[in-house]
Amino acid sequence: MLESPYFLPGALGLLAALQIILLIALLRLSAKVSRLFRLIASPVPPASQELADRKEAGQEQSRRFEEFLAEDPGRRDLPKKEQFAAFRRWRDERGLNWKNPGDSA
Repeated sequence: MLESPYFLPGALGLLAALQIILLIALLRLSAKVSRLFRLIASPVPPASQELADRKEAGQEQSRRFEEFLAEDPGRRDLPKKEQFAAFRRWRDERGLNWKNPGDSA
C-alpha cells in the first residue's frame, strides 16, 4: 500500500478536497452569522415615530371636537352617540373627512 506510486498524491488530493469542503462550510457558516448580526444590529422600525403621529392625530381630533362643541354649547347636552354623529356631519361639511374613491358627493 505505501509502496504504491499513487498513494501519496492520492492522499494529498483527498486531504486538499476535504480542506476545500471544510473551507466552503466555514464560509457559509460565517455568512449566516454575519446575517444574524446584521438582523440583531438593525434598527427597529420607528414605532415611536408612528406612536407620536397617532398621538398628534388624536390631539388634532380632540381639538376639532372641542371646536365643534364650542360653536354650539347645546351640543354638549346631546347624548354621546348623537354628538359623534353631528361631529361626523360637521367634519364632512368642512371637508375634513376622508373620501373613498367610489363615493360620490
